[in-house]
Amino acid sequence: MNLLFINIGGLEFIVLLIPSIFYLYSFYKVIVDKYLSPNERLMWIIVILIFNLIGAIAYWIWGNNKKRVGSSRF
Repeated sequence: MNLLFINIGGLEFIVLLIPSIFYLYSFYKVIVDKYLSPNERLMWIIVILIFNLIGAIAYWIWGNNKKRVGSSRF
């Protein structure tokens, strides 16, 4: 089965679809994350746009830190 004129089959389509969904969801998550400051949001958007999948993975490792919710008292 070839996908229209792109000449890719079903397996290739799945291999391309999964990282694309992850990339788009990461981009969406950066935009709607209420714990990011505007400067952090802009930085992560630029990182994800320039470095694509590597930038999305970096956001999930370092940028999606929910420990900022509470205040820390030391």
